[in-house]
Amino acid sequence: MIERFLRFVNGSLLVCACGSNISRFLNLCARHEIMFWKIQPDSPTQVSFYIRLQDLYELRPYLRKTKTRIHIRKRIGFPFFWQKYRARKLGIFVLLCVMAGVWVLSTRIWRIEIKGNSSLGEDAILEYLSAHNVTYGMPAKEIDNDALELSLRQDLEPVIWASVYETGTRLVVQIQEKISSHEETKEAEGTCMDLAASADATIASVITRSGLAKVKKGDKVKKGDVLVCGRQEILDDNGEVREYYYKSADADVYGYTMHPYEDWISSKMTEKKETGNKHKRYFLQVLNWRLVTPALHAEYASERSVTDTRQFCLQDSFYLPVYFGEITTSELQEKTVMLTKEQVKQLALTHFSQFLSELEENGVRIVDKNVMIEQIDKNYHIYGQVKGCEKITTLVPTEMKREEPVNESE
Repeated sequence: MIERFLRFVNGSLLVCACGSNISRFLNLCARHEIMFWKIQPDSPTQVSFYIRLQDLYELRPYLRKTKTRIHIRKRIGFPFFWQKYRARKLGIFVLLCVMAGVWVLSTRIWRIEIKGNSSLGEDAILEYLSAHNVTYGMPAKEIDNDALELSLRQDLEPVIWASVYETGTRLVVQIQEKISSHEETKEAEGTCMDLAASADATIASVITRSGLAKVKKGDKVKKGDVLVCGRQEILDDNGEVREYYYKSADADVYGYTMHPYEDWISSKMTEKKETGNKHKRYFLQVLNWRLVTPALHAEYASERSVTDTRQFCLQDSFYLPVYFGEITTSELQEKTVMLTKEQVKQLALTHFSQFLSELEENGVRIVDKNVMIEQIDKNYHIYGQVKGCEKITTLVPTEMKREEPVNESE
């Protein structure tokens, strides 16, 4: 690769040699360390090859000695490029400045991608990176990947694995989170843990893997009650407690919980609909400098704007701080309408369905629903309860007890 670059800088020629002593001519060139490559015989008395521009005049004595003639077929390299465009020095200067600018920008980070996050938001991770001086535009060589991976695992509780690496001008932060951090049953610094109720509930099922279950199906528990204890009693032959065995509790305890629901809907509603009138403006942004095409129309009384931004990328991972896109502005028409009872019911059903979806996303299985709607003046009050089945465990430290050893001689 370096050799090809040097050939381009110094210049090279594709020449054709003709004569009856071609072999002798090539041997003389090789003996006197004249470099040539890509030899292609065209006929018994003619051959084509590449030589360096600086070796062209070194061929004269060997051409006369072997009665060989040459002619140039092609000129390659920067000297010929400069000779051709030397009258356009300003254009070449601008090109060189652009190349230098791209080279400088290529040494910095212009895009940060977060992968593998679920409970942690992308904005929270970017804020954490910014607090550790990892920001857009910083030199890539200043990022200590190993130290950043370690700090991500230590400072962000859900993160159990992290990988930080650069590709081009892009920094990729890939993490893996705990499946359910609130059910972690590992002992921390030798502390034994119980499983307690995280809410008031009626026990639906208990599957114990470690520990002593304190409840059974059908029992009613309150928030904070111990469900599975990590302390187990070891009895002697007389049925007395000889000692206690401690190991963190591990179990799946499901319970029936009640989730209250309340919503207010006004019969008077302001609707905003698009009229179909819209216009587009285009922009180009370099770093913090932004150029936007001028507006060619009057502003709407009520409008909504949507910006579509794209980042300039030369290849898959070579991003530059150049952004472009369009701003679409749509005209809105505001209209006040009075909702009928049927429309209110439909809207209330939509809100209630969203509430149920959020519960299911949090691991709640819907068992029963009891919701009512009543009209108060010009407003509608929707209220009720949703019965669900969910895991109701949370970790609490085990109460430590010490039993005096039994004197067997007594």
